[in-house]
Amino acid sequence: MASSKLLLVSLLILSLVLFAQPTEMEDYLGSDCDFTGPCKTRQDCAKPCSDRGYSPTAVLCVPSPTYRGDRVCCCITAD
Repeated sequence: MASSKLLLVSLLILSLVLFAQPTEMEDYLGSDCDFTGPCKTRQDCAKPCSDRGYSPTAVLCVPSPTYRGDRVCCCITAD
């Protein structure tokens, strides 16, 4: 019985760590992203990022740092 409880607690902690997402802009400070425009896929970010002078291939579509549920383009700024 004790081993079942330990297993359950371990799985709960693991799931919290794996599925945790930043919810505030402060969590993204220091990141190598310049956030711009909404997106659904990575391909949606090529034009907005290239318009800002970044590589159209160094992009990600990530959860918004300010609004839960929305996704925004991350133009990667690292060299």
